[in-house]
Amino acid sequence: MGKIKSVIIAAAAIACPIMASGEGNIGQAVRAASYISAGVIPSAGTAESSGKNEVILPDISMGAPYDAHYLPINESPTEQSETITEQFINGTFETEPSDIGSVPEEQPTGTLITRGASDVTDGLDLTAPGNNSGAIIRRHYGASESPDTVTLSSGAQLRNMSSISNEELLESAESLPGFRLEKGNGEPQVLIVHTHTTESYEPYSRDYYDEDFPSRTRDCSRNMVAVGDALSVRLAELGVSVLHDCTEHDYPTYTGSYDRSEATIRAALEEYPSIKVVIDLHRDAIEEADGSRIAPTAETDGKTAAQFMIIAGCDDGRFNMPNYMENLRFACLLQNTSEMLYPGLARPVLFDYRNYNQHLTTGSLLIEVGGHANSFEEAEYTGELLGEIMAAALEKISE
Repeated sequence: MGKIKSVIIAAAAIACPIMASGEGNIGQAVRAASYISAGVIPSAGTAESSGKNEVILPDISMGAPYDAHYLPINESPTEQSETITEQFINGTFETEPSDIGSVPEEQPTGTLITRGASDVTDGLDLTAPGNNSGAIIRRHYGASESPDTVTLSSGAQLRNMSSISNEELLESAESLPGFRLEKGNGEPQVLIVHTHTTESYEPYSRDYYDEDFPSRTRDCSRNMVAVGDALSVRLAELGVSVLHDCTEHDYPTYTGSYDRSEATIRAALEEYPSIKVVIDLHRDAIEEADGSRIAPTAETDGKTAAQFMIIAGCDDGRFNMPNYMENLRFACLLQNTSEMLYPGLARPVLFDYRNYNQHLTTGSLLIEVGGHANSFEEAEYTGELLGEIMAAALEKISE
């Protein structure tokens, strides 16, 4: 394995000049190698970045497991900035993977376009034991008997925080979404973005956290971009064409992140009208009152994965999102598929009065992969599993 890994890293260094320079790191090389394994050859162009190598920003989703991603008062996901200018950072690459050993020979492969990734490395020691600042508790979120919980046909669940009755919600949620993907279309049909791009994870699995170790980083080898890489590469391997936009929306300022990601999404939809699905990939941040941090986990195929949670927003007239039920139907399709393929991997869908730019398409969802107490390895593994889940779900609405 050592020799194989060395060959992969060397190949990545050849394909990506930044990997061969003193500014790259092994994590970036491995990330680049994942593209090469899918037949995706990065271009020589890289994005120039400036400023500090790490950013520590306030987590806004502390508290109970379902308190995730409430926005600060001064940041509304529906506000439109008149001064936003859209920039796509240099460093775009595009190809159609063709030689993927893990995919059956007859399996068509999709186009993968990745762009906008920062080349910043944070230089942190990812093996240091660090300080013991508090406990990390690994917890599995299973089935609930709460009265606000709706159980779907597969046994998967959603948490209904709306005024819609559980019965009405169940009847609608079990229907397939109205949009359809075009089989064999080489244009991107799935867009993956990160409103909070710099969200990151524990460096390795441990039972304590070090408060001096940042839970956010601009290093794309271990923030949400890397989890998005795992998801997008697996989707492309399974025949789904993807645009993965890695633009930082929460740096250098956190306020206005959703306005900036909306601009990115709108630009992508204009450039590629073929896009039907928009996934905003995040991680959660769950803490107990005593300061303990919770890592939602599931055992899947003998490995520990970070549980994921889908958030589907609904509208009471505040969000200009009249078609929110289509998003929920897509969420439930993913949730049912996940439960059939990997039982227990998904936490219940959260259906609540939120927007998160889900007014832009009828296939828009926010997905939380683990939390800040999960290890990066657990989150990356879940990214791969999500790719398999999403590809299987999208097959049901492809024509």
